[in-house]
Amino acid sequence: MPYAQHDFGKLNDEEIIALYKSGEKEAFKKLIDRYTIPLYNFTARITNRIDTSDIVQEIFIKIWKNLNNFDREKASFKTWIFTIARNTVIDFSRKRERLLFSDMENNSEKGLSFFEENIPDENIIPFEALQKLQDKEFLNNTLKKLLPDENEILVLHYQEDMTFDEIGKVLNKSLNTVKSKHRRTLIKLRKMLD
Repeated sequence: MPYAQHDFGKLNDEEIIALYKSGEKEAFKKLIDRYTIPLYNFTARITNRIDTSDIVQEIFIKIWKNLNNFDREKASFKTWIFTIARNTVIDFSRKRERLLFSDMENNSEKGLSFFEENIPDENIIPFEALQKLQDKEFLNNTLKKLLPDENEILVLHYQEDMTFDEIGKVLNKSLNTVKSKHRRTLIKLRKMLD
């Protein structure tokens, strides 16, 4: 089917990738259109906003170069590209030596008990505080006070609608670790909002 006859809005990521791999190079532009804003927002929230455009451009170059290696059996396309995004941010930050990502890269969560990891996340932030977080300027100022890995979990979960399992794959952390970090971040946010 020629490019003009595709309704890309109705196609999922894997269908668009299949079109691209079959020779429809315009299909990649549709993936760029679909993910530019989410990747830009994710990158902007965890880095120096001045560098965001450069980083997002680098992310798309890496996606393009590695698209043939994408395996939907291992992860969804969205999980795959956000993993690339996170790794690109880390690489970029190391080159610039502007940010310390030791917490982000530390795979061991010391001092967490099994009990703490499995406490449910419900009702940690009251409704009034959640309403405050709807204000973009207030939200941005609040998120700046969080650690990079805390920001990542919140952005991926609440902005990108990723499950904790998907976030775990992006961050290379266990499901319980992600849930626990999410819970502790919500508690930290609640204290900031009081």
